[in-house]
Amino acid sequence: MKIKNFGANLVFEPANYFAPASEEEVVSILGRCRGRNIRVVGRLHSWSDAPRGDDVLLDLRHLNRVEIEERDDGVWATIQAGCQIKKVITELDRRAGMTLPSLGLITEQTIAGAVSTGTHGSGKHSLSHYIDEISIATYDAETGEPVIRTIDSGDELLAVRCSLGCMGVILSVGLRCRPQYRVEEHMRIVGDCEDVLAAEEAYPLQQFFLVPFLWKYLTQHRREVATRRSFLAPLYGLYWFLGIDLGLHLVLKTLISVLRSRQLLRFFYRQIVPLTILRGWRVTDTSANILTMEHELFRHIEIEIFVKRSKLVDTLRFVRRLLEYCDGRSDAVDDETWSCLEERGVANSVREMLGNYTHHYPICVRTVLPDATLISMASSDDEPYYALSFISYSRCQERDSFFRFANLLAETSAILFNARPHWGKVCPINSQTAEQLYPKLPEFRQMCDALDTGKVFRNQWLKDVIFQGSSAVEWHDADSPLSPKK
Repeated sequence: MKIKNFGANLVFEPANYFAPASEEEVVSILGRCRGRNIRVVGRLHSWSDAPRGDDVLLDLRHLNRVEIEERDDGVWATIQAGCQIKKVITELDRRAGMTLPSLGLITEQTIAGAVSTGTHGSGKHSLSHYIDEISIATYDAETGEPVIRTIDSGDELLAVRCSLGCMGVILSVGLRCRPQYRVEEHMRIVGDCEDVLAAEEAYPLQQFFLVPFLWKYLTQHRREVATRRSFLAPLYGLYWFLGIDLGLHLVLKTLISVLRSRQLLRFFYRQIVPLTILRGWRVTDTSANILTMEHELFRHIEIEIFVKRSKLVDTLRFVRRLLEYCDGRSDAVDDETWSCLEERGVANSVREMLGNYTHHYPICVRTVLPDATLISMASSDDEPYYALSFISYSRCQERDSFFRFANLLAETSAILFNARPHWGKVCPINSQTAEQLYPKLPEFRQMCDALDTGKVFRNQWLKDVIFQGSSAVEWHDADSPLSPKK
């Protein structure tokens, strides 16, 4: 059978497809498929080649139980790998008045897929950081027989928290839940990124959007509160669903796929969008109602890059100039930036994009606190990362310019700002870049080789990007990023 991901950019046909109904059946399949390449899929909300499995493919949709228990240190949940996030948060709330410690924008993913790729929200660590126990099916290093192992400590836990499926088949994850909570939100349009960041102390859960063509920041100021749910919270939810989840995306689909008008797109963002924002309306609702969206209603594709806080302002300035240049404004990139691009050897790649790409969706920016992992995008020993999402709603057959832009963005932002592309989204990096961006990658390789001695849980893309091996890499001084003037 053919497998197609949500974005329809990844299509493949495995030699053998299995949808096991139990953990024991997973072990049995591993026994029958010893020595073959094995990959696992969830709900296929990934745009990279990480899920690809051309040989043996396991779909764990039937492993979807949620078990909740009281422990001395709080409420503990053991969640089977194929359970979708939306079911997890519903079950935790209904049965125990609890929720997950971190929520992303989308709740369609399975828990294993979200953990394996470092799924995140804003103002918290990624979900991977909070996992305290992972049960995996793998092969015994001595006997070669399939076994179930539970990992709950040490470097193995740091590795398996975000492992891209390279350490075995995740069967379940265990974590401490937190009590259900409420979040207050209000929106503002802000002209300067520094002003947005200055509000973080008061609104630690905030996220914001760089609005194209308007070039201002639509900020969702968010904070956890102890007050009751707002009386008008359902009305606010309806406004958001009809106005953003449906309305905005229908308008954009019409502008880019039917009318195909750059002029109307620019007019829409400059003149119409500011009129639709209900600024200053403070609404309090349960965490999931405020922090998540129905982003899966329309097929799209995405690249997301992660930069440290110290490089965020410079990165956003560069992003604006790059997008304006790609849209056809030849003077958007200043001389200082050109000099830096020339020095890094990527100036010609930028020049080739002049007038060849118009970005049509607000760039979402979210804070991710440092993760205790080896290779999640926010793995860090010091400062938080900021995730910048670039999304396209173009038709599948009209994405060439987006892919060219994504390749350019990944290349230039990695060189200039040490930006890390999301493993589960469009991720056009090579092994040399991965080594520079992830200093703990050698440790991750060692953990994978120890658990997957036969190297059967990695596909070709992962071999090329993660396991290519160490090599000398010439790179810029990470402490001296490009700092273009305003």
